Amino acid sequence: MAQRHLSNEIDAASVHAMMAAVERNYTLAHRYFKMKARLLNLPKLELFDQYAPLFEVKETYSYTQSQEVILQALNRFSPEFARIAGRFFTENWIDADPRSGKRGGAFCAGIAPSVHPFVLCSYNDDMRDVMTVAHELGHGIHFYLSGKQTLLNFYMSLPVAETASVFSEMLVFDDLLARLTDPRKRLALICGKLEDSFATVFRQTVLTRFEEGAYAARAKGRLNAEQIGSIWLAANAPYYGDSVNLTQGYEWGWSYIPHFINTPFYCYAYSFGELLVLALYGKYRREGAAFAPQYRALLESGGGMSPKDQMAAIGIDISAPAFWQVGFDELERLVTEAERLAG
Repeated sequence: MAQRHLSNEIDAASVHAMMAAVERNYTLAHRYFKMKARLLNLPKLELFDQYAPLFEVKETYSYTQSQEVILQALNRFSPEFARIAGRFFTENWIDADPRSGKRGGAFCAGIAPSVHPFVLCSYNDDMRDVMTVAHELGHGIHFYLSGKQTLLNFYMSLPVAETASVFSEMLVFDDLLARLTDPRKRLALICGKLEDSFATVFRQTVLTRFEEGAYAARAKGRLNAEQIGSIWLAANAPYYGDSVNLTQGYEWGWSYIPHFINTPFYCYAYSFGELLVLALYGKYRREGAAFAPQYRALLESGGGMSPKDQMAAIGIDISAPAFWQVGFDELERLVTEAERLAG
């Protein structure tokens, strides 16, 4: 794990403070899963039910409408951010047209400090596509602002690489949510966001705890597949608690995850990055416009400092449990609203 900390330019104490905060908040997931079981008319969720769609919600947004939504949401946060994002649309820095043979997925390519970023996606007039474009534009704004750095300091480290993208997505998510009046549509949008966040914050921490457990056990002797499976189930049990049944066969769930072999301890950066953004977003919701200059300075620093120093420069201590809890306050806000709508 120390090798991964070194490549991520982060200290072990900050990572473990984050992971401990995640584990203290597993009860949020338990609340959500029990609510979802009621909505699906099930006594208890099976593991394969956790991402099951609740309602079919059709909200159509043309590409032009998505531009309006995104720029309005960004403008409320910072007119400068809206101007930067606007250039991606007006200067054709986005390839959004779906066509035969085009590569799938969505990406933002930051080339170099002297070259503007490019966004690739396939826009299909769906509400989720609006948030996808917002996500990639967040990356684009990050690369654009970090252009003041040298080539060696241009690329941000893995734990903060998703900061601007998820923050931009959150701004647009709240804007889209405010536009919906139908309780079922509001609930569907919130549940989709929560499940995405849970898969990133909670589950990636589970994966990291599994790796820690597997290496600790391996230090005492060779392991067979059944022993590894037991370690896997033990790492998953606190997350799902009594709200989800770990379906028979899930003891093999560790076997299909390539990160464990190819890039050990890669997964905690997902949790770190998502929860960092949720905490920053909570800080913005509390401080309002005063937060925007701090956030801009954070993005401008690119990869010129370690994540801990980047946060310290704007008055944040990432080794403090209270900071991480702000992120969970944001998740609890959404869980509470989902429970209200589900009623």
